[in-house]
Amino acid sequence: MTDTTFFRAAGVFDAVRPGLVYGAGLLVSDGRVAAVGPPDEACPPGARQVDLGAVYLVPGFVDAHTHVTIRPGEGDQHGQLQRPAAWQTVRGVDNLRRMLASGVTTARVMTEEHDIDVHFKAAVAAGEVAGPRLRVAGRGLSPTGKHGSAAGGVDGADGARAAVRANAAKGADHIKIFTTGGVSSTDTSLEESNYSADEIAAIVETAAELGLMVSAHAHGGAGVDLAAAAGVRSVEHGALLTERNIATLVAHGTWLVLTSTILFHPTGIEQGDAAEPAILAKVQQARASMEAAVGRIRAAGLPIALGTDSMHGLFGYELQWLVAHGWSAEEALLAGTVRGAELMGVTDIGALAPGRRADFVALRRDPLQDIDAVREVAGVYRDGRLVVDADGLTRPAPSS
Repeated sequence: MTDTTFFRAAGVFDAVRPGLVYGAGLLVSDGRVAAVGPPDEACPPGARQVDLGAVYLVPGFVDAHTHVTIRPGEGDQHGQLQRPAAWQTVRGVDNLRRMLASGVTTARVMTEEHDIDVHFKAAVAAGEVAGPRLRVAGRGLSPTGKHGSAAGGVDGADGARAAVRANAAKGADHIKIFTTGGVSSTDTSLEESNYSADEIAAIVETAAELGLMVSAHAHGGAGVDLAAAAGVRSVEHGALLTERNIATLVAHGTWLVLTSTILFHPTGIEQGDAAEPAILAKVQQARASMEAAVGRIRAAGLPIALGTDSMHGLFGYELQWLVAHGWSAEEALLAGTVRGAELMGVTDIGALAPGRRADFVALRRDPLQDIDAVREVAGVYRDGRLVVDADGLTRPAPSS
């Protein structure tokens, strides 16, 4: 029997039509969007009706770069990934809860150890754990001794091919590689190239044979250019992008996933690694570079998606940062929803369009009038089912 419900609201931003449709609600049938419009047009006779009051509905947010177990504000992220699996798992449960409570209904996980992301993906899908649905990478690929290799490096083209195949066999949805150093490590450069052009090409080609896309942790320099030229789907972070880097990304149609919260929010790396002068110096370097480059990034028209990089519960800050740096509220909402879906090649999330999953967030105020409204969540729905209520209480979605 078909389960059809019409959700009344003050308006809907569907990420399909320009602007927000005021006075509209959302018709959901068997967990999928059936229609968006005013009640007299979109609500059929006999449909169950739920009056959500004076809230504004937007698509569920897509966190395009995060981790299940890391908490940057606690410092030593590489050390956190080397802790026992049970310890990481317990923490992961609350991290996923915080993601969901902030309106994130889909998250792209970009490195975990112990196959934790693969298991959490299954647990969320089974209704065992409250959280966003997950797209996972497994262990990221980085050469021995480089950023991202604390639990074991992947060296040479043959080793890289084998690592890609191993991740795919475990259920990875995409492959993550590290082509530059990182802000949160003391002895790596943000502009070096961890892998050669041939090694990156081997990774991308092997992944493509398995139907997977590759995304590269890369801040600037040759690591960005080589990754884009080899055909990676996206560059993650990009805090030190030069004009040449930006031109290379444009030329190859490479996506950029911005992760501003971990870099700029005071509870991010700044808090966690305050005792490490080398890391704080990198934070300042990356902030200054990003502030200088953001106008060029916007002007270039790069396709962008947004990720918190483990700043669980703060996805709204990503949207606020974009607006503060020249994007419109509507452009920010698109980057945080449908653009994340497009990045991943997933066609049934990210927008409130007929046939897509009824993943949506109820906001207490109109986000197009004030982007700060994205931090005022009154409810979160996955497949048309309430998973976060007005008091912030979370519950697992029914098994899918």
